[in-house]
Amino acid sequence: MSGTMRDKSNDKQGFRFAWPFPKEPSFVYRIKSYLSMSLVASVSKIMFLKRSNKLICHNKETFIKLLENKKQPLITVSNHRSNIDDPLMWCILKFREFWRNKDRHRFTLAAHNICFTKQLHTTIFSLGRCVPCVRGDGVYQQGMDFCVDMLNDNKWVHIFPEGKVCVAADEPLRFKWGVGRLVMDTKTDPIILPIWCKDMEKVWPIHPPYYPKFGNTVEVFIGEPFSLSELKKTIGTKSLSIEEMRKIITDEVQIRMYQLGEKIGDIPKGSTQKLLKKYPPINY
Repeated sequence: MSGTMRDKSNDKQGFRFAWPFPKEPSFVYRIKSYLSMSLVASVSKIMFLKRSNKLICHNKETFIKLLENKKQPLITVSNHRSNIDDPLMWCILKFREFWRNKDRHRFTLAAHNICFTKQLHTTIFSLGRCVPCVRGDGVYQQGMDFCVDMLNDNKWVHIFPEGKVCVAADEPLRFKWGVGRLVMDTKTDPIILPIWCKDMEKVWPIHPPYYPKFGNTVEVFIGEPFSLSELKKTIGTKSLSIEEMRKIITDEVQIRMYQLGEKIGDIPKGSTQKLLKKYPPINY
């Protein structure tokens, strides 16, 4: 989906439907969700069948190890250059890896005015663990609260912290502060994993006409996981507002992810520091 396909009449109305995630999912609900996620995964893998496109994942072992650790919350963050980075990027998982970790599969924030404009769409996307996010409603909204709850239950939440699909020439973009709230408000300090997708937009374009393209190679780079528990403790002893602490946390996640982009050569060296000069960090 794309911002060019959004329901503009729904932009100011917010999320208009009953909250689609039950507090205690029934057996039937879980089966429907598993089937929905499996269908999406199966269709996505068509894009990377032999002689169509090639998908290469670097450092996958790190991701699998974190995915299978069900005793700690996981936050993954990635750049966003294709309208369907999610779910295509999760084609790095083999079917047996997906099914073995189906209860751990990601929840991800999705724009309310693109994915949740009708009740049918709301049902379908929520069964696939997409969570409504209303642009402009800030970090304290129901979708964010839900993601914090999932992390507190040691689940996995994926977020595109740039907040929109963008072209390579626009990167790096300043991160939205939602990721800072997820890190700060989770009771058990989450592991944060940066992921960089390269050339996904060559498989599925950003602008219309929207149709799959073939003969391309997509690379998914798994970065090094990190925790911000010590940083949280440090800034917690300072005379800082919640907003200032949230910015400090967000800046650190932003640095780690864009350093990964620089390391693999997909954004110019020095991009991270240029962004920090444009939006200076808070001294503490």
